[in-house]
Amino acid sequence: MKMSILEIEYRNIRKISNLKLSFISPTGTVIGNNFIMMANGTGKTTTMSLIKGVFDGTANNWDSSTVKTYAPTTVSSNNGEFSIKVKFDEKIYQYFIVLDYAAGTARIETAAMPKGRENGRILPESIKTIFTEEFVKRFVFDGEQAEKSMDSKFDEAEQTIKYLYRLDKLDDILSANQKILSEIQNTEGGGRNGSESALSNLRTRRDKIEHTIKVLEFKANDYKKRIEKYEAEKADKISQRNEIDKKYKDLNEEKNNINTEIENNKKDISAQIAEIMRLTKSPYLISKSLCNRMRELGLSMTKLKLPKNTSKDFFTELAHSEKCVCDRCIGEKEKEAILRNAERYLGSNQQSVLNTIKSSISSCEYDSSLSEAFEKLSELQKQSNILNNRFKDNEEKLIKAGGDKAADLQSEIDKLIGEIAACKKSLNVIEAQNDPYETLTEDNNLPLAKEALEELEKKIASATNTNRALRRKEIVEELVNQIKQETTKSLKAEIVRKTNEKLKSVITDDKIEIESIDKYIKLKDRAGASEGQTLGIAYCFLGTLFEDAELQFPFIIDSPTGKMDFAKRQAVADIIPNVFNQMIAFVQSAEVERFADRFYSNPDSQYITIIASPDDEAVEVNYGREYFDSYQREHKGDEE
Repeated sequence: MKMSILEIEYRNIRKISNLKLSFISPTGTVIGNNFIMMANGTGKTTTMSLIKGVFDGTANNWDSSTVKTYAPTTVSSNNGEFSIKVKFDEKIYQYFIVLDYAAGTARIETAAMPKGRENGRILPESIKTIFTEEFVKRFVFDGEQAEKSMDSKFDEAEQTIKYLYRLDKLDDILSANQKILSEIQNTEGGGRNGSESALSNLRTRRDKIEHTIKVLEFKANDYKKRIEKYEAEKADKISQRNEIDKKYKDLNEEKNNINTEIENNKKDISAQIAEIMRLTKSPYLISKSLCNRMRELGLSMTKLKLPKNTSKDFFTELAHSEKCVCDRCIGEKEKEAILRNAERYLGSNQQSVLNTIKSSISSCEYDSSLSEAFEKLSELQKQSNILNNRFKDNEEKLIKAGGDKAADLQSEIDKLIGEIAACKKSLNVIEAQNDPYETLTEDNNLPLAKEALEELEKKIASATNTNRALRRKEIVEELVNQIKQETTKSLKAEIVRKTNEKLKSVITDDKIEIESIDKYIKLKDRAGASEGQTLGIAYCFLGTLFEDAELQFPFIIDSPTGKMDFAKRQAVADIIPNVFNQMIAFVQSAEVERFADRFYSNPDSQYITIIASPDDEAVEVNYGREYFDSYQREHKGDEE
């Protein structure tokens, strides 16, 4: 199935009183490459939020405060509406978000041509189960998603593979398999292995733990949604703060310089930690006394001519004894067996390993590289503290200069940071795989709850004589998990290979290579990458996934090249059209050179510039490459 965006329309949303953007050419074909330049304050972030809200269906769940943030600033109106017209193969659907600012409510409606509008988000049958919140953010994309795919705290890369290749359907099979077992156990009744009361107690406990698992899964998903919502709100507030800060040029420039230093310091700290981890693999570098003791051990092994084939010698002596160590008599048959099997113990391979170890520790030499690495890390951490203090001083000055509005925005940002931290802490309790503080129980932790359920299933199976059903369930579970594991492993290997091929053309000034995908994208021989490199890696990764996918989707992206250098921009400009059937890119002025302008000669491209009207607070729309190009030249530094 092929999906294309035909039109976007706004009515009474923030600064936009009435606006329609078309992605159809005069000949009626879908335009492949669309570049929309929205000046600061004209609604770029708003548009991305609305598109996500309608496609993933979350707009139906927006709370009153979220809905009211979309209220118009240029006219007085209690209602607003956002719509997006979509083509799935040859059938056209139009989706609406109807906003009631007075009541603080939002609802989604659908017009499946030629039918009229109906309540709810109605999708073609073949993709009805695909358009989840997780799936939509794979093609309605922003820089934050790119960063998550390479952050070890998230499983963004793994989840992307899971949803695009529909591996989540295997989880549905496992869930159905569990349900079948429960139904069998419930209908079998009591058996000779347990009383009715004991069986009833087990079933009650099982039902309780199954309910607990559902509650914990719901809470985990809720925390993830809240984190995403708070992150989006925080980004919006920070953007508003930055707009105020720009009025105070010297202080704002100082802030940007400090931020750059902080980011560089973080990368240096990460690199230094990686170096320390590498050095600690040579334990003789930990201290001079430990190095001397290890050398002495090596010399002692040399003097004693170790390793000897001591285990084999033991069995040879044992074979000629009258009795074994277990006090059983040793006859000719037992003697032959002992001598024959003695070859298994401490053979040549093991001796070779021990000799290597002996050689290594005998020749170990202590130097100060590890202690120097720790000293350097300590200096970087001191530098981090100094930079953070400078940032706080600068922030206080900017807030004071910006007045109440800046102070209020910062207060809201700090509150959101606290909310995000609290949600992450609660989510970690639910999903943690280990418990260093022994605070996790089956009532608050999913892994422990699932373990408890498995134990109860075995007990119920024993009590109801349904062991055979349990074993069948376990066999199906093993097979599905094996299929899932092998499929994921093969997919990852192929994705890594193809992505690395693309990276060679995108990042030519540095050796960037993906080593593996284990929840996140792990780079070979490095802890991280720059912002521009991170975006390049994310595009190559997504490009590999989408080019082999059965379904064709548009790519809707906010600030597609960010802080990429010119060479990377050009490479990304060459990749995206070959991967996605349609691109809608919300660009900044600074992103035109060597990215958007690479499409100037491409007839399947259009350029839209949306700016604040000089006459009032509304916005005006200008179509065409000439205006787009001249505007970016005049305002190139506005977003920096």
